[in-house]
Amino acid sequence: MITNSIKFSGLDGKILKSSPHGNFQVVQFSKRVIICGTFSNKFGWSEIPEEQSGFESFITYIGCKSKTEYSQLKNITQTLDGHCEELRPAKRNPNFKLEFKVRELSSQSVRELIKALR
Repeated sequence: MITNSIKFSGLDGKILKSSPHGNFQVVQFSKRVIICGTFSNKFGWSEIPEEQSGFESFITYIGCKSKTEYSQLKNITQTLDGHCEELRPAKRNPNFKLEFKVRELSSQSVRELIKALR
């Protein structure tokens, strides 16, 4: 059965994209917060398993409007122990022109981030 939703740490996520080989899925939790989760972690990301989704690891992407907003969002994310990469043109988030990757967030931190950004 093909589904376009997934559970992740108690959150309902919408699957935006699945890789042809089935290794990863791009999942949206809010207009701003998206993750790319991998089932096999063949890319060698930091190991942060999440039981409900079955992801071995994931990277969080945060949509952003400007460099000024990036600074504010980066501060919020770092308080949750996330490691932010530089702002870039959006590749994963269709709702924003800009985004940045956040590595090392726990699934609990993703939930807290979504709450903080509401």
